[in-house]
Amino acid sequence: MYTASNFDFVAQELRKIDLTKPKRIRVTEWKEKRGMSSNRQIHLWFSQIAKELGYLTEKKSGNYIKNSCKVMFGIDILLGSDSPEAQSVIRTLERINYWSLDWENKIDVVTGLFVTSLFKTNEIKEFMDQMIFYWNDKGVPIKFKDK
Repeated sequence: MYTASNFDFVAQELRKIDLTKPKRIRVTEWKEKRGMSSNRQIHLWFSQIAKELGYLTEKKSGNYIKNSCKVMFGIDILLGSDSPEAQSVIRTLERINYWSLDWENKIDVVTGLFVTSLFKTNEIKEFMDQMIFYWNDKGVPIKFKDK
């Protein structure tokens, strides 16, 4: 909702920018966090994928599919995030030389890390898109409803 104080704040912030070089400004709809529906959806997908691959249920398999998706897609998305929390995770991963670890050790590391819960709305959408493309390409159909 437009108010004079909103415009004044935006103008104040724009004045802080060094305009000696060209800039690009992007305006997006404000959302505090992503919706719970996206969180429910990706957890439904984790279970669908586990079932399709013949694993135990996702919870009984130690969240293997969730952690695999964190490794395959989530960490790279965090690399592009400007949130302080995401950058803290990246610094931690750098300290333990995460990128040189083998697959199983990467799974062990991300098991204890917040990854998807740090995503903003656009980042969870990217994560979901990557899940859809990857798993459908592997012949694992991802459905929006579990029927």
